[in-house]
Amino acid sequence: MEGAAVGVHFDGTHLFLDLSNGRAVSFPLGWFPVLQAATAAEREHFAISMDRQQLLWPEIDEDINVPALLSFQSDRAARQHDLAEEAFPDWPPE
Repeated sequence: MEGAAVGVHFDGTHLFLDLSNGRAVSFPLGWFPVLQAATAAEREHFAISMDRQQLLWPEIDEDINVPALLSFQSDRAARQHDLAEEAFPDWPPE
């Protein structure tokens, strides 16, 4: 299943989502105020649902839907691609 979560880890500013297809995707920790405010120990105590589509932190009452999170990543990548095309117009100019 594409987009199935197999792990999560953090640095000081990002949540890293490890996927079953071998990809790792990062998200700004600021997107998740509850996780940002949590201790490192609280962040590390998570569960992945059996269908691997939900991330759960029961101690701090935080849940993340993996497909929804990945849709934000796809939207962000599309916007960055559009901005890159604007920054570098076709060459040679017509």
